[in-house]
Amino acid sequence: MRYTKILAGCLLAAVLMPTQAAELGVLAPVMVGDKPQFRKHGQGKPAPVVTRVVDGELYTQLQGQARDGFVATVLALDESAQRAAGAREIRPTWLYMSAEDGGFARQGFWLQENGKQRFVDEPYVDLVVDQGSVGNGDFEEIFAHEMGHVCLRRLVPDLPPGYSHTPHASMSITDYSTAFDEGFATHFQGLARRLTSNPKLREQELGLSAKPFLGYWMSNLDRAGRIEGVRRNWFVQSQLLPPGDEATALARRDLSTAFDTARLRDGQQMLSSEGVIATIFYRWMVPGPEDREAVVQRYSRLFASFAHRDGRRLRHDSPVLLDLVDRYCSDAADDCKRVQAVVLDTTYGATTGRELPSLTESLAATGRLGDMESYVGGLKQARAQMAQLQELVAKEPAKLRAGLGPDLWLLAAGQHLGWRAESDVVAVNLNTAEPESLMLLPGIDRAAAERALASRRKDGVFADLEDFVRRTGADDSTAQKLRQAAEAARKAGPYDRI
Repeated sequence: MRYTKILAGCLLAAVLMPTQAAELGVLAPVMVGDKPQFRKHGQGKPAPVVTRVVDGELYTQLQGQARDGFVATVLALDESAQRAAGAREIRPTWLYMSAEDGGFARQGFWLQENGKQRFVDEPYVDLVVDQGSVGNGDFEEIFAHEMGHVCLRRLVPDLPPGYSHTPHASMSITDYSTAFDEGFATHFQGLARRLTSNPKLREQELGLSAKPFLGYWMSNLDRAGRIEGVRRNWFVQSQLLPPGDEATALARRDLSTAFDTARLRDGQQMLSSEGVIATIFYRWMVPGPEDREAVVQRYSRLFASFAHRDGRRLRHDSPVLLDLVDRYCSDAADDCKRVQAVVLDTTYGATTGRELPSLTESLAATGRLGDMESYVGGLKQARAQMAQLQELVAKEPAKLRAGLGPDLWLLAAGQHLGWRAESDVVAVNLNTAEPESLMLLPGIDRAAAERALASRRKDGVFADLEDFVRRTGADDSTAQKLRQAAEAARKAGPYDRI
């Protein structure tokens, strides 16, 4: 008991401690010809060889952002994350100005100084940066996203890799860990849009600088989803399959921006969606005073809870978001009911079971037709059920995950996928898959896939592979092939995206 009180006091001190922003350390690649130099480190992985940038117009522009822009708030959040993680010395927030396209949070680089190279085993943001991207606010927003990953690496270093091979995007369903990692980072983009003072980014925010045609490019659709989709809670809704040929069916499903406004994803799909996770964090963390000190204090409380988990490790087959909500509720009991309500409101109670989502779908079907009498009656019933559910979860937190089932992963050959190499494999989770991915499994045609999903929707998640076989009506030959696919997934293990 005495230890618990001391620990609680330390956590409170970490929350209330004034934060001085970490230094923005700027790195540039050491080039060999026209290629950046890489060198392997102790784990046998290549890491970039870099030098520190200390002058120049771009450096001055970046340091101005670190002093006066939203980047200064991001640096203060990184300082808070380092303190919560137990750092004795606050290290710089490292930005590697990549010579190649991309935006990534990475670990470890070779720093070249005074003719010598030393390995620095610290996280950094790998990002293409120029004066244009700094000036128009793109840097500010994407840097905030990637720093979300960096903060998470500091606070939750044991975040397990997931099994999904699906390319991540705000629209896609992947797995608990991938969705949590990406969704947590994504919600910082909405925070950046709220707090930016950059006039160009504000123009984007107001839709005053949109250009024809470019909005149809996939990455721009994804970025729009990260802002508008999060704000409007698009991602709890089932995706519609846009028209096209069979070769691109899986990609069209994964990346669809068409949503059925009267049909919800189930709870397991929602917690495997980075768009849903981003929405929950956005609603959880972004409301409140906008001054830097208030923002840092809000996040410091969350960071302290993430870092403090009594040695309990996270598992790839457990809903990471709900595991950390439980931890936060233990540390911040005064805020617990609000956070549980955010999860329930955002998901329409889908993680607890099918009753409230089914009512919500009926309400949505009448609402979009303008049937006022049915809508008003259904709305009263839905609100009453939501209030009851919130009270139930407040008393019995385990109910928040009562509608979830086990992860049931199988490996399928990735042939005829259009946007992926034919040598790729697809990892299929029977409790989150849509028809297009189920049909990649041996012996599962469209009829069997639709039968499986109808059963999952009506009767609940599959308890195990044998339950799937029984409810799908698979014959003995198909059942044996499915067992082999499940064994292949087990042997392959989680999918490392780094």
